[in-house]
Amino acid sequence: MRSQIAQRILDNTPLEVRIFVKMHGDIVVRVHELMEKKGIPKKQLAEGMNPSEISKWLNGEHNFTLKSLAKLEAELGEPIIQIPHSFS
Repeated sequence: MRSQIAQRILDNTPLEVRIFVKMHGDIVVRVHELMEKKGIPKKQLAEGMNPSEISKWLNGEHNFTLKSLAKLEAELGEPIIQIPHSFS
């Protein structure tokens, strides 16, 4: 159950901020799932990248870019996000 203060804050948070927070969290969870599935520790993932940047991404302290997501996908060997394609 949310407190009234927390609910008031949530009610006043713009929709795009709520969407951003959810998307960022979903990406972090996906990266952690892939690391666990493939048995890749954070240290190994960071070998091909900047270790402090990896920590910031996975701790929610730094925004992902398309380039950073592409780097992570290349290292993990599986898609992190999927965009549905519709063909008319």
